[in-house]
Amino acid sequence: MSEDAERRPDGLRFLSGIILVSAEPERLVGFYRDVLGVPLAEEQHDDSQPHWACELGDVHFAIHPQADYPGEAAGVGSVKLAFMVFEMDRLVAWLRGRGVEPLYPPVEFGESSRITAVRDPDGNTVELTELGPGWLDHLKTHRAAGGDLVAQWGARLS
Repeated sequence: MSEDAERRPDGLRFLSGIILVSAEPERLVGFYRDVLGVPLAEEQHDDSQPHWACELGDVHFAIHPQADYPGEAAGVGSVKLAFMVFEMDRLVAWLRGRGVEPLYPPVEFGESSRITAVRDPDGNTVELTELGPGWLDHLKTHRAAGGDLVAQWGARLS
């Protein structure tokens, strides 16, 4: 094989989301929102159950009820990491070449976005998301509204 064919696509550089799944999501929300101060707000979209979410810096953080992930247990192993990827098809091919099979083929996820997932060695789900241009617009708006960690940190140091 050529050197280029063996080269892994760009590495994972950005965490796009953290999703906690709970059998008692209201209790979990109470802790994160009311005790720790995470700015969770209730939302519901598509066919999901009501859940709570916010942006932590550039990372989407959410707590979902177990009903949104049928067949998956809540508790140990219920944390799902989601990484932003730029070249979904190349990355999936590269992973398969190393014996890592996706749990499902990449599927459409919202407007112009795609998602698939793999399991880590401990059995946790790791989602790989190729986000569409709407997410870039969302993050620009979020940063303009004060959600830019670098800008806020710099302002505190000045």
